[in-house]
Amino acid sequence: MIRSFCDHDMEDVIRVWLDASVQAHGFIPRAYWEAAVKDMRELYLPMSDEIVLHVDDVTGRIDAFMAFADAFLAALFVSPHAQGKGLGDRLFRIATRMHPDLTLSVYKENVRAVAFYRKRGLVVLGERVEERTGHAELLMGRA
Repeated sequence: MIRSFCDHDMEDVIRVWLDASVQAHGFIPRAYWEAAVKDMRELYLPMSDEIVLHVDDVTGRIDAFMAFADAFLAALFVSPHAQGKGLGDRLFRIATRMHPDLTLSVYKENVRAVAFYRKRGLVVLGERVEERTGHAELLMGRA
């Protein structure tokens, strides 16, 4: 089921974000992500304009989400146990219907995510070094 975020979803969304971030970003220490939980809870998620969730129909648990700041796709995360089932693709299709001109940032070293977005028609629009981690990020969008 797809639904909008409610305040009581906060801890479940953070769990999905943390688990998926640690799994996808092995080049960044787990401690970095754990230290960022407070900012996710108090800053990033509350600042999002829209947060859309996928809730597993069988378990009732949130297993994926995406968040926007205007047309910037600030987050699209699928829990590791739910990956490979098409949830990322489903959320991305919804995202592009919501914001056809969306852009996003992804770590260059996250080759799986870069390939995912390329396969869906996004191209690299720019590159920068993310200050907090020192790792390169790609800005992606439609050409």
